[in-house]
Amino acid sequence: MRWFHADNHRFLWKDRHFLLSVLIGLAILGVGLECSELARHHLQHALHGKWEPDLLLDHLPVMELEYFLVWGMELLLGFLVVISFLYPEYLPFSLKTIGLLYLIRSFFIILTPLGTRPDQVLAPSEELFYNLAYGSNEFFFSGHVSFPFMLALIFWHKPLIRYILLVATVLFAVAVLLAHTHYSIDVFAVFFMAPTIFGLSRYLFRRDVLYTHEHYTNEKTKYIPPMV
Repeated sequence: MRWFHADNHRFLWKDRHFLLSVLIGLAILGVGLECSELARHHLQHALHGKWEPDLLLDHLPVMELEYFLVWGMELLLGFLVVISFLYPEYLPFSLKTIGLLYLIRSFFIILTPLGTRPDQVLAPSEELFYNLAYGSNEFFFSGHVSFPFMLALIFWHKPLIRYILLVATVLFAVAVLLAHTHYSIDVFAVFFMAPTIFGLSRYLFRRDVLYTHEHYTNEKTKYIPPMV
């Protein structure tokens, strides 16, 4: 598996469409994260529904895994920075897809204002990063599980990266259930929601998908920017 080609950076960052696409991706990601924050505030001031029993949570022990959920997310973000540097051709599509994920998730959060379960492990701090990485009452669907799983779909053709992200997906899924921070449906729905959003993103941003093709970034070939 190719790990790093310096020529990719030299070719890609000279491409005006690539630069513009990265900026648009950053904008979409920023809007998505801002919508997530607005959805969180909406739920804090809205009348939450009664908390509901859960087939798994009612039988699982409660474990204080909040620090794993917070710092695990930070490690995952660091991993994303590294693989984006190694494979810059994935950057525009990754930014836009993750932004779209959080935009759609924000909509579903507002639709499902369920009450917090009394056994839920609360966030260990009121700091901004803790709130962003941990959250409260933003149940459907799990951000901790959908984020690494979506990255796994994006980098599916990079086997080692895919396996790392799939392991992270499973670890986060187990952690959020044991910490009782999500209902079971919030976790299992990810494996239906994320592929659907991924497919939508591939359709909406199909020109950016072409950057991930080896034809455009192989050091042995002349770089040809996508025209579709």
